[in-house]
Amino acid sequence: MPRYRPRHLATRLRRALETHPVVFLEGARQVGKTTLVRKVADERGLRYVTLDDLDLLASAQADPEGFLDSWPEPLVLDEVQRTPELLLAIKARVDRKRTAGRYLLTGSANVLALPRVAEALVGRMAVLTLYPFSQGELEGRREVFVELAFHGRPPAEWEDADVTERIRQGGFPDAVQLRDADRTEWFAGYVRTLLERDVRDISGVEQVAVLHALLVLLAERSGSLLNVSELSRSLGRPRSTTDKYLRLFEKLYLIRRLSAWAVNPTKRLTRSPKLHMVDTGLASYLAHSLREGAVLETFVAMELTKQLSWTAEPYRLSHYRDASGHEVDLVLEGPEGLMGIEVKSKRRVGPGDFSGLRALKKAASDRFRAGYVLHPGTRALPFGEGMWSLPVQALWRWGTQG
Repeated sequence: MPRYRPRHLATRLRRALETHPVVFLEGARQVGKTTLVRKVADERGLRYVTLDDLDLLASAQADPEGFLDSWPEPLVLDEVQRTPELLLAIKARVDRKRTAGRYLLTGSANVLALPRVAEALVGRMAVLTLYPFSQGELEGRREVFVELAFHGRPPAEWEDADVTERIRQGGFPDAVQLRDADRTEWFAGYVRTLLERDVRDISGVEQVAVLHALLVLLAERSGSLLNVSELSRSLGRPRSTTDKYLRLFEKLYLIRRLSAWAVNPTKRLTRSPKLHMVDTGLASYLAHSLREGAVLETFVAMELTKQLSWTAEPYRLSHYRDASGHEVDLVLEGPEGLMGIEVKSKRRVGPGDFSGLRALKKAASDRFRAGYVLHPGTRALPFGEGMWSLPVQALWRWGTQG
């Protein structure tokens, strides 16, 4: 039995239960939502009910109000996406009695994408997203990269980290502990369950072969600009169908679109987003071939996304591409200003690798605080004012204690 690893999101989850009548913990299947909410439920004396139980599911679907009457509060409802009608019944109860911590919900599909549900619970519910393990969680470290990178001077030397193996391993709790062959078998079962059960449950789509083919295409293009027309051609399906399936995979927290940064926020909507698979282990399993630099970029993007999920300050992650072709893989913007992160798969970085960051610095003007080129090496070096080459492992080891 694997040992329990603390989740950094737990602190935000506990605080949300002190201030909101309903807390919804969302995230992909098998990221550890049940383990986390059961631990919090035990601490706080919450009753736990899972809608993976088919008898309970049938009751909740047939009579949502009666089902809620059957259980004392406060209550944990696991896998609530299987019965969205329950959220409307919960809304009616919360309107009658607006007490904090009444319901803790989990879902492995985004039921809030349903307009009627989202409108019903706006202002009544805190929504938190749990991702696969971060590297800090795997090592028992609390990451503070975001806090330090805006202002800090990184240490010059870093202990080596096998980033390639970390990418292949991913962060799903049940997969990280397995050997390669067993992990491959685990991912095969994971994808099968997603496509044969979860997709059908939330959308009624049963095109398993087509959906699997699209997942493979997305894995191979992770870290690239999203081109729906090209995906449609490769898939042999209309663009409208491909768009529908992309939204479905987003609802299941399998992929993430990263919007473009621009000085004028209205221009961001007209520029192509980047596509990232949420887990590099899953991407490595699915893809017939992976570009080393692109999958490393996805790894970095998701490590930052995980850190932002438990950070109290409002940060925004995007990418940069200007009309002259200058690009920066990741732009992190928050109260302190803005910093850019370029990701390179080579171990030696030179001045030419900072051209995109210099263009971003010019565009962002006085908002710009720092620019980093992350690489799989072991040395951090300065390349001008506010510009650094930096080992990837700084994401989870800078300023932390093991």
